Amino acid sequence: MPRNKISDIVEGRILQLLRWGYSQSLIVNILKLDGIHVSQPTVSNVKQKISRQRNSESKIKIFRKKPSQTPSIIKKVIEKIDVREPPTQRAIAKDLHISQSTVSNIIKNSGFTLRKKQKVQKLTSSNVMKRGQRSFKLYRRLARGRYKNFITTDETWFYLDETSRRRKVCYIKKTDPDYDRMIIQQNTSRPKGFMVWGGVSSQGKTTLRFVTPGTKVNSNYYINNVLKPFLTKDVPRLFRKGKKLKWIFHQDSAPSHTAKETIKFLEQNKIHYITPQEWMPASPDAAPMDYSIWGHLKTTT
Repeated sequence: MPRNKISDIVEGRILQLLRWGYSQSLIVNILKLDGIHVSQPTVSNVKQKISRQRNSESKIKIFRKKPSQTPSIIKKVIEKIDVREPPTQRAIAKDLHISQSTVSNIIKNSGFTLRKKQKVQKLTSSNVMKRGQRSFKLYRRLARGRYKNFITTDETWFYLDETSRRRKVCYIKKTDPDYDRMIIQQNTSRPKGFMVWGGVSSQGKTTLRFVTPGTKVNSNYYINNVLKPFLTKDVPRLFRKGKKLKWIFHQDSAPSHTAKETIKFLEQNKIHYITPQEWMPASPDAAPMDYSIWGHLKTTT
């Protein structure tokens, strides 16, 4: 059976009496004296209705206003990123008083993308001039598959810090008395090291040749301990006579390599080699031993 709906005037009287602190039973008696007949459950319903309204008003959701991407803000962001050394997105956001996500969205919507700079060899003006003068001549020597007969060699130093196979980190509780005494000892004042020579080609790699510790690598040592074993052992293995390949030898401009005795030895043995005057300086793609292979070996040993 449906409930009898009270008028807005009666509901207002009940609400006023409730605000004044009267109990529900007393409100029923007061209204009865005024000729208004309502039950106590009716008064209770009005009280619950008002309570629900108050709760809904107190739970208003507050939405964070998103920063507007105005043309002025977009222009300022683009001006800051479209440079050779752009600041971080965090720095841009702080400077323009906007959120970092806003900066990120502007960059993305403007067609920009974050890309890590590729590392390249720094060239001096002298390097640029020499590369321009020598590049085409070197290209002609290595073109049409002749690069497959190219052997590039180099030597380097390997240093030992005496920490091999020992981890540089450990797990320890802060309450452990040895917390501040966990160390790894290494001799950095005079690290042990050794020099090694090696080479690579499309046919394979040469044998690594270690320089005797304490030896001064002059032209005599280089010829007898590196070049002669290289010519008698490595070359016949890499370039067999049946292939009839005209191989080309490359070495850097170390003093023992450019000495008169070394050049004379190469010419007497009719070795086709790239002279220091022909070689392009600071060329990682043409000197993989120096710019790639040695670095890889040092990080894996």
